[in-house]
Amino acid sequence: MVVSQFFSPREVAVAIGVSESSLKRWVDKGLIQASKTGGGHRRLQLDSVLRYVRDEKMSLANPEAIGLPPGTGAGSVSEQGAAGEFMRAMTSGDEMTARRVILDLYLRGTSVSRICDQIMGPAFHRIGDMWQCGEVEIYQERRACETCLRVLHELRNGVGSGPEAGPLALGGTLDGDPYTLAVSMAELVLRDCGWRAVSLGHMLPFETLRRAIEIDRPALMWVSVSTIRNVDRFIASFNTLFDTATAFGCALVVGGQGMTGEVRRMLRFTTFCDNFMHLEAFARTIRPRI
Repeated sequence: MVVSQFFSPREVAVAIGVSESSLKRWVDKGLIQASKTGGGHRRLQLDSVLRYVRDEKMSLANPEAIGLPPGTGAGSVSEQGAAGEFMRAMTSGDEMTARRVILDLYLRGTSVSRICDQIMGPAFHRIGDMWQCGEVEIYQERRACETCLRVLHELRNGVGSGPEAGPLALGGTLDGDPYTLAVSMAELVLRDCGWRAVSLGHMLPFETLRRAIEIDRPALMWVSVSTIRNVDRFIASFNTLFDTATAFGCALVVGGQGMTGEVRRMLRFTTFCDNFMHLEAFARTIRPRI
């Protein structure tokens, strides 16, 4: 299910469990952003609503009113409990529970980087190990991947696209690297800490990333490396990409399981991130200087 990003004041009031007049007062005070239709009716964007609920540590009385799973925003399960529940949901194909667990953590104030590092990432490593050992079928592993992408899409609706005045970040995977989950996670981590982050997708040639730096002038480019076809060609092309990034004042960030110690020693980059919390810390460090 893909939730609508815009809702009426009445729908949001029902979701939070307050009167419509109270909700409209919050909008008028600028606490929740709203736009107006051609007929003058207010429409509230989902990311602004969830940000307000998150900041004010509120619960959701009727999350279904804004397209969220039943029970979202009402739980107080521990992070360890959430990890176990998410893992079970992914292996069994229970998408509704997977959505609720991740949204609950986000609404409780858990950073996106921590959700990725402590909940989603470990679940996928475990499912991958189970598939290799024959404990789960291929279809179950593929289903988990597709479910996770949909959960990330819903979380993206909640996080939003980042502040309009925020610095631009672009990223993706390189030619020969089809894995998209890490790229989608990095995009959300950066948006969550104030960047206008945009994923360019996967299987991108080095040359088009160089052109993206020259044309769009991002302040940061992240590259996720899960696999490398030709190491020598990769090293030469990556170092050329770094030269372009340096010339245009762009920080080049790299991470991924394909970045072995031997490869890293031959590369030039701004920083290497072992996990998403490292990415968040670096992004927050350089943002004030941009």
